[in-house]
Amino acid sequence: MVSLAGLLTIDIVLLTALFAQVDPHPPGSLGPFIGTMISLGVVSALLVSWGRRVGLAASATFGGVNILAVGPQKLAFEANGGEVAPVVIFGTVLIGILFYSVALVRKKDIPLAHLE
Repeated sequence: MVSLAGLLTIDIVLLTALFAQVDPHPPGSLGPFIGTMISLGVVSALLVSWGRRVGLAASATFGGVNILAVGPQKLAFEANGGEVAPVVIFGTVLIGILFYSVALVRKKDIPLAHLE
């Protein structure tokens, strides 16, 4: 849940930066993509908090989609990679924690109700 909340916060800041046009802001065409990421994150958080196993798949998908937005490739291939380095590094760590958590819960078959 913590990784989901952290990535949701990053996504909301991305959307806010887009609307405020604070440099470096995402291009306007990414608004629907960022909105979809936020929606998927909210759905994932709700499903996990309700103890639904499908929440794990939704969470992994949410992490995968966030790789496109804040993954390590941004540092290497984006012109403003240095400016967004803190969010890319932290976002990548959160994505890694999210994937690890999903894999651990699936491997050990831990009931989601016990994750609180």
